[in-house]
Amino acid sequence: MSPALALSLGILQGLTEFWPISSSAHLALILTATGWSGPKTSFIVALHLGTLLAVVMYYRERLLSLAVAWWRCLLSRERPQEEARLAWMVILATLPALVIGALFSHISEELQGMPFAIAVFMGAFGIMLWAADAYGPRSLTLEDVGWRRALAMGLAQSLALAPGVSRSGAIICTARAAGLRREDAADFAFLMSVPVMAAAGVFEARTLLSEGFAASDLQAMGIGALASAVSGFFAIRYLLRRLKRGGLLPFVLYRLVFSAVMLVVLFWR
Repeated sequence: MSPALALSLGILQGLTEFWPISSSAHLALILTATGWSGPKTSFIVALHLGTLLAVVMYYRERLLSLAVAWWRCLLSRERPQEEARLAWMVILATLPALVIGALFSHISEELQGMPFAIAVFMGAFGIMLWAADAYGPRSLTLEDVGWRRALAMGLAQSLALAPGVSRSGAIICTARAAGLRREDAADFAFLMSVPVMAAAGVFEARTLLSEGFAASDLQAMGIGALASAVSGFFAIRYLLRRLKRGGLLPFVLYRLVFSAVMLVVLFWR
């Protein structure tokens, strides 16, 4: 893989992982349009490591605060205070994705080879995202996330096994439908991403260790990881600032245009 390609894919991964536009759909479009067999496992691991680093760096103070509060609550066995309670909700919301991902990861791999389904998912979930954002109530904050809302968002995150759905998009859509403010919906989506990305990284790393990788892959891995980390960091910052000023309509329109373009590519092949 050339440095230019590694840089481009890293930037693409960082942006599409955190914006509600589906990173897997973009990769599928590239594979469909070019006939490329796709990146190596080693490069995929590097990209995911980069995006994990991005969200950890952006939320480093909040994540540390949640971890400390959760640990103190665990040791004291007292009724959890706000930070500890939120940490428990993040953990609870993570469980469905881990379980469903472990059981049905093969379905996700099969759908990767079905670009028509991906195009449909991009368009359909774009409309759902618009409806939830436009008509959902806007008064609840992270303090109002109880176990029911946490589980609902966890189940929504599991839908991202289908390429074209978008993990962050599914969570934000569900959170908005459940009444959370836009910025709080995004905050919870990004906090939920940390344990899921870490678990996915461990799984992929095990595969990588069993397959091995060449020393020549290290340059592409380094460039891809750095590019996805930097672009992911700024993608998070941009989205949160955007949600304080306005809605998700630009991302909805992008999804619809992307879906239409992908369908055109498929029918003109």
